[in-house]
Amino acid sequence: MKKILFGVLFLTALNAFANLPVNQNNVLGTWTLAPEPDPSSTVNFVKDTLKLTRDWKVSQVSYYDISLSNFGPNKIDLKYKLKMTLNGDYRLENGNTNFRRYVKNEDFISEIIEGSASDEEAARTSLRDVERQIREETRLAARVLSLTETEMVLQGVNSKPNLKYTKPRRLPVSRITKDTIPFEAPDGWRFPSEARELSDFPKRLDSRDISLLTYAKGDFNGDGFRDAAAYLINDETGQVALFLHTSKSDGSYDLVPYGNAERNTVIRNGVILAPPDEYVHVSTKKKTTIENPGFITIIFDVSATLIYWDGTRWATIPLGKRF
Repeated sequence: MKKILFGVLFLTALNAFANLPVNQNNVLGTWTLAPEPDPSSTVNFVKDTLKLTRDWKVSQVSYYDISLSNFGPNKIDLKYKLKMTLNGDYRLENGNTNFRRYVKNEDFISEIIEGSASDEEAARTSLRDVERQIREETRLAARVLSLTETEMVLQGVNSKPNLKYTKPRRLPVSRITKDTIPFEAPDGWRFPSEARELSDFPKRLDSRDISLLTYAKGDFNGDGFRDAAAYLINDETGQVALFLHTSKSDGSYDLVPYGNAERNTVIRNGVILAPPDEYVHVSTKKKTTIENPGFITIIFDVSATLIYWDGTRWATIPLGKRF
């Protein structure tokens, strides 16, 4: 089939949705936060994931940069990165205008993930002080300033900046896979909706892959946000192409066609998630270990190719496996 080379296309999704009433149904889900750093702060909030469930449970994983100068009797400088995990309950109070967490002391778990100190006693004292400050601020009620399907803004406590959390837009369920589609298709493109639009359908069923080998979802670049690769169809141009979707911390994303588009109305190839593991080049026998998930593109009965992010670019490894 004749193939047409795509130009690089970047589509950015912005959170331009209407305000929603503040209630439990609208705050449910997993929210992420990547605040702007505050150079003047000694306890710098750098990343956060907040999960709110229907049974009024909250789980949260937060990361902080700690920078203390002239601390303790020996006036030492302390710098370390702190991970704080908590599990507890949440409530919407004061007529649903305030968000509050209820967490017991023992359900706060802290971990120093980077840093060292020459004075261990000072380090332990600083950690106790930082933990106390975080616990106290976490338990304060935060006013919900605005809420949309993809964005929730909480008023900062103790005169700190407001916190803008984001989450992906709720996506529809595919008619053919009965699974949530991994991203919104760009204008003119769509996900397959009928079995006749997929070649080698028995092999797709035998794979037991929920997507029928039409998409793969995972954190490809290791930034903590889910990415995806998927084959899409364009009815107007009669093309099929693989698209690569990479999420960003602010709720936006990049969406680019990967490789060439094929003149067709049937998806002839497949794609499947490649878990972190060791992979072997079919010709050179060189072994490569990937730390984050990648994805494998499949030409049925011919070949398979691993595609992964190596930290600077998308790299490929021919695997030679047959599907």
